[in-house]
Amino acid sequence: MVTVDIILQLAAILFVIVIGILGNLFIVIINFQEFQRTGTLHPSERIVSCIAVSNILAVIVLAIWFIIFLLDVCTYLGPHIYKVTDFLIVFITKAGYWFTAWLCFFYCMKIVKINWRIFVKLKQGISSLVSFLLFATVVCSFGVTYPVIYIIRTLNTTSIVGECKDYYIIGHEFMMGYTVFLSFIASLLPLALMLLSSLGIVFFLLKHSKNMTKTSSASSGPRTEGPTAVVKMLISLIVLYIVTVISVPVTNLMIVATTNESDMVVIIASFSCIFSAGSSVILIVGQVKLRQAFLKIFCSVGQCCNKCRTK
Repeated sequence: MVTVDIILQLAAILFVIVIGILGNLFIVIINFQEFQRTGTLHPSERIVSCIAVSNILAVIVLAIWFIIFLLDVCTYLGPHIYKVTDFLIVFITKAGYWFTAWLCFFYCMKIVKINWRIFVKLKQGISSLVSFLLFATVVCSFGVTYPVIYIIRTLNTTSIVGECKDYYIIGHEFMMGYTVFLSFIASLLPLALMLLSSLGIVFFLLKHSKNMTKTSSASSGPRTEGPTAVVKMLISLIVLYIVTVISVPVTNLMIVATTNESDMVVIIASFSCIFSAGSSVILIVGQVKLRQAFLKIFCSVGQCCNKCRTK
């Protein structure tokens, strides 16, 4: 039975989803216009575009999932509907997490200067590696998340009672092992790469600033302002990732340990929506081209509103 609480919950979630779609769609449109104008995209723009596209796809599937789950309409959509939706959600979101990690890694390679031979070669070839890393991420994410369908039971479409809530096979023989494996590969490893890359940039900038202070009275300038803005953006993404995503493997383990999974899967899906919407805002604010495009549109809308008021 649909209650007022369910309707309010669905409305709040759909509001976050709409923000996520609009923010990420804005990023895709701006980068697509840049591609049409120049015929190419900077490697960082390619990564950001992949993040935005994955976020859009994720929140669209999540919106469908929330409607099915909260309104108990799963049995009308076939016995395998959750296998499709949950696989797509896990696959797309995990790929998006790795895209975010690669963005941090790319900026680390571009900003940090170390005279190690391996680091220098990687730094020189990172731009050409971006497309391969993005493609490999999609393929590997697909392979890693495909087993999700084996821990979701086939729905009994002849019954409409209790079918749409507890659909994971809690007692499946490899669920615990697979959950730990998926959490490590698709949640903890991206976080480790994000932290190492961002810390590398921070330490390099601190050392660079210290050297600049010794040789000049001006400790900051255009050369440090750009990397500093990048660091702020990356740290914001990492904080959002920790707040909204690290709860996913924890909740996965809680699903295994409890028989009441319905609240847990709603928590996971809600955090995924928050990450998709929040990361789009951080990317728009953190990247100069996106921020300028947004401010240009915002100012144009503001001028139109002022003209309408004066008429």
